[in-house]
Amino acid sequence: MLDFHHSWPYERVANDFYFEECPFCHQSPVLLSIKKEAVAGAFEGIKVDLIMPCCHEKIVIETMDHDYIWAAQVLR
Repeated sequence: MLDFHHSWPYERVANDFYFEECPFCHQSPVLLSIKKEAVAGAFEGIKVDLIMPCCHEKIVIETMDHDYIWAAQVLR
């Protein structure tokens, strides 16, 4: 089980996913460039790479739920 320090909240508006603030550069808000198929895989526990459009940092998503992404690295 992943620690809460490995989580980051996201918002979903229609088919778009947003971070209120980037965990790396703190830009706000950030539209995530993640495909619908990748989101479906992340909900099933399939690892997904996400490159932040603002600072180009990489997040390896371990899993997602309806409120948080859970990453391989510490985000908080």
